[in-house]
This record gives sequence, structure tokens and C-alpha cells, in this order.
Amino acid sequence: MNRLNSIALLAGGALVAVAATGCSSSTKPAAAGPAASSATTPAGAQNTATPSAPNTAAGGTSALSNGSTTAPAANSSAPSTHAVGGDAPTSAPAQNPAPVSHPLCDNAKLNASLWQDKGQPPTNPVIAVKNTGPTCMINPIPYLWIVKSPTDASDQLRPLVPGGTPGTAKPQTFLSGTTLYAAVDLAPNSAPDTATGYSYLEVTANPTKDSSGKDVQDLRLPVTINVSGPKLGVYATNPSNALNALQYSTTLES
Repeated sequence: MNRLNSIALLAGGALVAVAATGCSSSTKPAAAGPAASSATTPAGAQNTATPSAPNTAAGGTSALSNGSTTAPAANSSAPSTHAVGGDAPTSAPAQNPAPVSHPLCDNAKLNASLWQDKGQPPTNPVIAVKNTGPTCMINPIPYLWIVKSPTDASDQLRPLVPGGTPGTAKPQTFLSGTTLYAAVDLAPNSAPDTATGYSYLEVTANPTKDSSGKDVQDLRLPVTINVSGPKLGVYATNPSNALNALQYSTTLES
């Protein structure tokens, strides 16, 4: 082989070797490729991965990974303090206590006296009855005899009253330590047959069917009175109202 043929053969071998090396470097082995689970997501595709558990934010809301918030669920175990839809309350309303019942007033604890205002004529005395005992029930009008003296029962007189007999009307509450007033008019009209010489009022403050002579209190008038058509009014809480009540006394008490 001559020198020129040797050079040509060497050059051709080098080209074949270079060509073989370039071809093998362009192909990657299968083992070197990426795993199927880590494949690249195509551009524009929506992220469908489940977000991680939300972090609780201050103020009681939960912050999601995408920046939105959601209010916490209501505590279903908390008791409700309001009726729903106008329902009746769960607790029953308090019942009114039964009315207090008081006994009839004991005449021994009712002190009677005469009250006379300045400028008031002696023919208009006012009977004042003070309750020195406990709160009790008293009839609305006292029982009254007009006499010349406690020892002289002759010619005793009875007054006109506002329709009825004492002891038949409904009793009223008489508070302990208070005073009731009942007015008397001994001479509402002048008549030729005016009875003369009356000096006492005999009063039973709380007349009942069980009243007796021991319940009578003798009240001496300031002067001796000539009596004509006398009247007795119902109890009132002050003397002025007691005097005004005399206008309703038109019935003879039996």
C-alpha cells in the first residue's frame, strides 16, 4: 500500500468514528426519563389539587390557601336565650300570691274619740276611730245611738244612714295604726219638735252580729245639742271626706 492510500484509509476511519459518536449522544436511555407522576402540567390547565387544611385566622374565620375566608360553623350546643317564632318561654310564669285574709277588727282595739275642726259647728262632730291592733276588716259605717247620758236610755235617737244596716255591707281593710273618720250631723234641719238636751254619742266602731254592750264607747259632745233629723256618714280617710259623705245619708237605720 502506498502512502497516499494509507492516509485515505485513516481519514475515512476517523469520519466513521465521529459519525458513530454523534449519533449515540442524541438518544437518551429510557431509565433517565422523568417518572410518570411528576409529569409537567400543560400550560393553562386548572390546578385541581386538594388544598391543604385551612389555617385559623384571628377573629374566628378560616383562611384558605387561595386567600378567601369562610365563617366558622355555629355552635349547635349553645343554648338559645330567645323564643323562636314567638313560642312560649320554657319557664312557667310566676303565679300571683293568694290574697291576704285579715280577721274582723276587735272593738277592744278600736279607740273612738271626737274630732272637731275650728269653725266647725258643734252639731257636726266627727267620730275618729284609731286602730291600735293589727290590720283587720271593719264595716264601712259605725253604729250610733244619740243619748242624753250613758245612764239615761230614754228618748235615744238613731241617725239616718246611706242606705242599709251596719254589718250587712262588705267590710273594708283597716290598716294597723291608722285612723278612720265618720261624720255626724245632729241638726240638718230645724223643726218645731226638736229634741233637746242630748250630750252623748254611743258608738260601736265595728258593729257585727256579735256586738254587745261592752263594745260601746261613750263620747261626750262639747255642748248639749237639740237634735233634729240626725245623719251619720260612712268611714273616710280624712274628716273633710267624711263630712262630704253626709249628703248620702237618707235612710232610716233599722
